Amino acid sequence: MILNDLNESEMAAVEAIGVLRMFAPGEMIIREDETGFSFFLVLDGRVEIRKSIGLDKYKKLAELGTLDIFGEVCFLGVESRSASVLALEPTQVLEFSREAFEKLSITKPAIGLKLYRGIARELARRLAYVDGELRDALIWALGDVKIAPDPKLVGSPRKLTLAPLKSTGATAKIVVE
Repeated sequence: MILNDLNESEMAAVEAIGVLRMFAPGEMIIREDETGFSFFLVLDGRVEIRKSIGLDKYKKLAELGTLDIFGEVCFLGVESRSASVLALEPTQVLEFSREAFEKLSITKPAIGLKLYRGIARELARRLAYVDGELRDALIWALGDVKIAPDPKLVGSPRKLTLAPLKSTGATAKIVVE
């Protein structure tokens, strides 16, 4: 969580720059491709992160709850939202604008450092998860192919040919020469 490194007084300073917002179930908090300059901290409730895949369809990317964050990509500088966020139940969030956050970071740099470090940890955790999802999608798309390079052949010229199996004569195998 991004707030883990903060002490009580630092937490109070962060809370003071957040704007409390409340959303009803089914209400869209942010919309994909809209411009944004803030991130959100879920205080209570649950939200769904979803990515448009065209023709009014979407893929559910994640479900987040208390003390999770979203919107941090725009907050860090990418101007358009990369996904939409929908409230699944009555939800309270604190919204942190980039401008207020930067002012806090200038006046209290230790807090800014701790928060940026927390956001970086969260982004790294999400990147590791997405990396696994991408790997699984590639394996599925390639038909569960598992290829491991032969360390003796790495860096040397190779020629791949198809050769019939001597046992059946009907099935081919790949031969590395």
